[in-house]
Amino acid sequence: MLLQKFAGLLAGFLYKIYASTFRYELSFEDPADKKVLFEDLTTLDADPGKNLIYACFHQDDLSCLPYFAYKNICILISNSKDGQILASAVEHMGYQTVRGSSHRGGVAGLLAGMRKVIDGHKMTIAVDGPRGPIYKVKEGITAVSDKSKRPIVPVRGYPKWKFVFKKSWNKATLPLPFTKIQLHIGKIGFYSTQGLEDKMKSL
Repeated sequence: MLLQKFAGLLAGFLYKIYASTFRYELSFEDPADKKVLFEDLTTLDADPGKNLIYACFHQDDLSCLPYFAYKNICILISNSKDGQILASAVEHMGYQTVRGSSHRGGVAGLLAGMRKVIDGHKMTIAVDGPRGPIYKVKEGITAVSDKSKRPIVPVRGYPKWKFVFKKSWNKATLPLPFTKIQLHIGKIGFYSTQGLEDKMKSL
């Protein structure tokens, strides 16, 4: 556990430096959502009734995490050893972590995440994790949204220059230094699980 935590802290420190070279450009499916998004991201304290839930695919983690860093966002991470490394890394980038997944500790993790959202915290969930299939949205995020009555922000990240880990289940994408990353923001709203999957695939 201690080794994984140290590895995560080191990874977070190094990736924060690496990602400082990225340039971001945001596009909104609904231009009216721009004000809503930035109001949420600039509110660092819990704000019940105004907070948002962010949805991304695991493939886009390395593109999205740096942009949303230090916004006091909670992130749901699996209880695995790899999850411990990731948790330590993202905590170094200013995220709060909630542990659990659809496989191990999933119910407890989702309930803890739901309480965070109901209390007014922002939250992000990689919707096709922790083991795929790729682009297959799990029910957890829509359950949290329904119970907390807070809308979902579908997000996709597209770096201009990238390296793709083709053998990984999620075809993880590593943005290359100094690249521009386009973040596509889907319509903020309430979705069914299939509706969210269709929306994110269309972005």
